[in-house]
Amino acid sequence: MKHYLAILMLSTVGLRADVEFSGFFITSQEALFSLTDTEDHRSSGWLKIGQSFRGYTVVSFDAGSEVITLKRDERSLTRPIRASKVKDGKATIGGTIKFQNEELDGVRATLFFGEESVFPLKNGVTFRIKPESLPDGNILYRAKFVATGEDGAERTLSAPSVVAIPGKSFGIQIGDFGYSFTP
Repeated sequence: MKHYLAILMLSTVGLRADVEFSGFFITSQEALFSLTDTEDHRSSGWLKIGQSFRGYTVVSFDAGSEVITLKRDERSLTRPIRASKVKDGKATIGGTIKFQNEELDGVRATLFFGEESVFPLKNGVTFRIKPESLPDGNILYRAKFVATGEDGAERTLSAPSVVAIPGKSFGIQIGDFGYSFTP
């Protein structure tokens, strides 16, 4: 009986950790991926191909089907991008982000409606965007550029938000900060 319980406990430990593919942010310069532990809901933060989280190593990404390949021990696993928490609440966007005399072309990312996505740029600046469905059927994209100082304090540099027609290109430029995307 003790032997049986020991085997059962070891089997359970091996099954515990599972991850979901929770996001990607691709630019012409790099590709970043986020995983989330399905049990404790902790995020990996942004990972590059070859980096690991909870024993899962990012191996490759199929952009067309939005599926990531992971390796754990000697097993290869595929994970599609997670489902949205709301019906029709996911959009993949592509375009350009402009900030402080920098321009990131070839940006591609998945956004989830009602959830803020935070994308790392350069020099401690992040781009945050949150799509929200409006009662008239349009989409409000609340965005902001945030700088994090050496002391960890955050400062909003610009907050260019825009209302867009679903499925249509959208963008805004205010001073040195802006973005333009196509769903």
